[in-house]
Amino acid sequence: MTTIRNLARHGRFLGLTMTGAYALINAILGLAQPLTQGWPVWQTTLIAVPPMVLGMVYAVVPLARRLG
Repeated sequence: MTTIRNLARHGRFLGLTMTGAYALINAILGLAQPLTQGWPVWQTTLIAVPPMVLGMVYAVVPLARRLG
């Protein structure tokens, strides 16, 4: 029984983390688009990675752990 509860808890954490990461990267790319229009993909990614990592470490993962 404990295994099923752990699977459910981990599944909830996974779903919340994926949803948060999806929302965060789309928000970052949406905000960066006017500044990076016409840039190569690698440069846009270079701009998006630092706020994505910070957002995941300090917002998305702690929130998913609390709710999951």
